Amino acid sequence: MNKEVLIFTGSPREDSYGASLARAAARGVRLAGGRAEIINLAELKLNPCQACDRCRQRGPGQCIQEDDMIKLYPRLKAARAIILVHPVYWFNINAQTKIFLDRWYAFGGDDYATFKNKKIGLILTFADRDLASSGAINAIQAYKDMFNYLESELAGIVGASLQSKGQAKKEASHRRQAYELGRELAR
Repeated sequence: MNKEVLIFTGSPREDSYGASLARAAARGVRLAGGRAEIINLAELKLNPCQACDRCRQRGPGQCIQEDDMIKLYPRLKAARAIILVHPVYWFNINAQTKIFLDRWYAFGGDDYATFKNKKIGLILTFADRDLASSGAINAIQAYKDMFNYLESELAGIVGASLQSKGQAKKEASHRRQAYELGRELAR
């Protein structure tokens, strides 16, 4: 059985807090006997979906755009599970991650069978006191709706609130939660 867990980070900051939590999740995956790869979406050339519907004629994951998403489609299909890690910007999913998610539309030709029963975890970082005041709750609701439509399983959520950069070094609880999420998704 495939035990690969793909971890996608959406922060434009190279060494963001989300990236450190992604590394903790990857450790959890590996210690549970799985394979983990962290892919930084901000480093990829991803174009927005053009809504041309050519993918419906070509087949699942067969977008006409020739960007880095082409390499990700077969990986998404083959992965056992996915973890999405990103900051909450303007009370919702940040742009780098949203473009990536919109491109999942290319799997619609087979009614999104790629994602059916696939486990997906979330690690959201935000600079506010809780899920509601930060807007993370909006991102979570969007994901719940999306995963319900895709018939995927929302396997876990890590909400990591930070008020300052220095606080990140003190937040062992967030790293522990990310690690446990990774372990769970590799099982």
